[in-house]
Amino acid sequence: MKPARTETFEHAIASLLTKRQDMLAEAAFLREKQAVLANDLDALERTLAALGYTGALSYDEKQPRVTLFYRGELREFVLRTLKDGPQTTRQLSEALLNIEGRNPSDSRLLADVTRRIGKSLRLMQTSGFVQRRKMPEDKHFVWYLAEDDPGGWE
Repeated sequence: MKPARTETFEHAIASLLTKRQDMLAEAAFLREKQAVLANDLDALERTLAALGYTGALSYDEKQPRVTLFYRGELREFVLRTLKDGPQTTRQLSEALLNIEGRNPSDSRLLADVTRRIGKSLRLMQTSGFVQRRKMPEDKHFVWYLAEDDPGGWE
């Protein structure tokens, strides 16, 4: 084995960091693909049920839970984003997808993220972190931090 040319291992560190980034990107891609497949499988099973199929649907392996957000990650994003001002659930969803580098025009993904953000907002409303108001000229609710209550609305 040849002796190292440098004492600092800069080249090895740079290569390992590059490999780490590649592996993280591949893991993210596989998580996204797994989420798409899980949604497709659910839709297929709902279609079978709608067509009257009553047989047992067996699985060769236990279906893992698809995690789009880790514990507290979605709540932190929503609270951090609402510090910039009131927003609708859809605006929050599109902002999240843009930050993650995903395509907001993917209607299935946008609907899923919007549903999850909406649930998170309702839970935070119950806890007193956020409030919502209906805009007079719009049919959508606008969410804002409870501490930023603008007052005088509706």
